[in-house]
Amino acid sequence: MRSRPVRSVRVDAAAGDRVSRTAATWQVRRVAGWVVIGVTASALEFGLLSLLYHGFAWPLRVATAVAAEVLILTKFVVTDRWVFGHRWPAVSRLARYQGAAMGAFAVSWLVINGLAELVGLPAEPAFIVGTAAAFAWSLVTNFLWVWAQPARDNG
Repeated sequence: MRSRPVRSVRVDAAAGDRVSRTAATWQVRRVAGWVVIGVTASALEFGLLSLLYHGFAWPLRVATAVAAEVLILTKFVVTDRWVFGHRWPAVSRLARYQGAAMGAFAVSWLVINGLAELVGLPAEPAFIVGTAAAFAWSLVTNFLWVWAQPARDNG
């Protein structure tokens, strides 16, 4: 039996290294795109919350819920296409995203309203703290559940 030349093994290792670096770069770009969309959406949500709460005098509890859901649906469509490259949204991904988003919304809603009502923090700073907490929740659930790639069987 002939063994493979050492040279071809080095080429294979180098190719594998390039694939690993490319995959890592792609993942960094996904996270960066996700962060840009998240920050932009947070600013839009803040504007909508301010309009509903200050402009229309809606109760903070209702205004936070409505503003959050409007942006949840918008973020899903944009993220699904621009960050993860899906041509069309899928109901299964939307269902997972809505579940993850409801978890993030619960974190955000509890922090915003808890800080505003229990601590007396104004709505705007409470929104910033609540958004940061929800952002952390979303990062983990979006990448590890909603858009997680299924494990490949190499055997």
